[in-house]
Amino acid sequence: MAPPVMPASALPELVADIVRAACASSEAHPVAVAVNVLALFCTAVGRTAFQRIGDSVIHCRPYALVVGKSAKARKGTAEVTAREVARRTDAILRKRSGARLVLRVHAGGLSTGEGIAHAIRDAVEADEKTGKGGDDGVRDKRLLVIEPEFANVLAQVKRDGNTLSATIRNMWDGRDLEPLTKTSRTRASRPHVCIVGHITGHELVEKTTENDTANGLLNRFVLLYVQRPKLVPLPQPTPTALLDELAERLADAIEYATGGDPLGNDNHEVQLSPEAEEVWCELYPAITRDRDGLAGSLTARTEVYARMLAMVFALMAQRSYIEPADLLAAVDWVDYWAASIEYVFRRDGGEADELDEFDARVLAEVSARPGLKLSELQEVWHRNKTAEVTAAVQRLSGMAPPLIEVRVDKVGKGRAPQRLYPRARDG
Repeated sequence: MAPPVMPASALPELVADIVRAACASSEAHPVAVAVNVLALFCTAVGRTAFQRIGDSVIHCRPYALVVGKSAKARKGTAEVTAREVARRTDAILRKRSGARLVLRVHAGGLSTGEGIAHAIRDAVEADEKTGKGGDDGVRDKRLLVIEPEFANVLAQVKRDGNTLSATIRNMWDGRDLEPLTKTSRTRASRPHVCIVGHITGHELVEKTTENDTANGLLNRFVLLYVQRPKLVPLPQPTPTALLDELAERLADAIEYATGGDPLGNDNHEVQLSPEAEEVWCELYPAITRDRDGLAGSLTARTEVYARMLAMVFALMAQRSYIEPADLLAAVDWVDYWAASIEYVFRRDGGEADELDEFDARVLAEVSARPGLKLSELQEVWHRNKTAEVTAAVQRLSGMAPPLIEVRVDKVGKGRAPQRLYPRARDG
């Protein structure tokens, strides 16, 4: 099974040019570079630009999880050029406006909800009697978090009393962060936090639980598989003139999206053009279709992301109307997301080409006898490997899409037996 491939048409012209510059003399994967560019742009735009979906409002606030083989995927390398362009863009915008705002990038260490809330906290008045306890707070609620050890986040959210999962979910939704514990006074209104996490495929497979998907944490992240596309033993720096040119263009796009007010709220509405509305109605059934198993849980927000990314692409082209090309590019990202999940969870994090020997044997037994009971499968090993068989069934049924389907008989009395059925497997 081949890794997913992102079509060239999925990248807006500005993003494509930054990706081309970043990948010209580095081992970075184009998708990893692109998602860093998009995250930096969306963070800079803040809550100014928005789009209505029914009675809801969405902003440019993506979460992305870049998945690849440890350091060999060059996940960190992919952010270097994008951040340098963004740094120069920030300087240009400050010079144009005279404002002292600096786009903040927090380099990892997510551990508690309280920590994030403190980084974008509201002002607190001092105690009237003592004059103590006052805090000027943080006026700029825009923050990009790059978390190079996202496996630690998945570990932290499992700790009793940890509010990190709820905080991450509320921030993606754009909700105010209220005091998270009885002793906390920290409140953060109108947060605009984008997150780019890094994780190996193996860690993602091992640490993902049903609760992570059921409670909506991981399905707020676009999962993107990347790998090292080429070897570059002697990488060269990107020419300064090219970095400056890209920064000027990115500054123009941000200025257009914000109208010069990056701290505004719902000031710039983006809408579907009449032609885009027709295309969206045609695409919608496929985008919103139910997917089986883990893939269905992890891609539960494809519709919102398709509309969000289309809005981002329109703004980068300095348009307030989403055109059909924006929607088609956004769907390319959604398709890449789904293909990444399938690749990672079918291939042990994208690091193994085949099932291990025991799992393959379990799959073969089920394929030979569709409808086999779990108890009958365990008898193949004379019940000497009951735990191993159960674990193998869980792995095979939890892949995206699953290789085994578990059905429960609903007839008769007593405990309903589980029956196992094979699912089609792509090559």
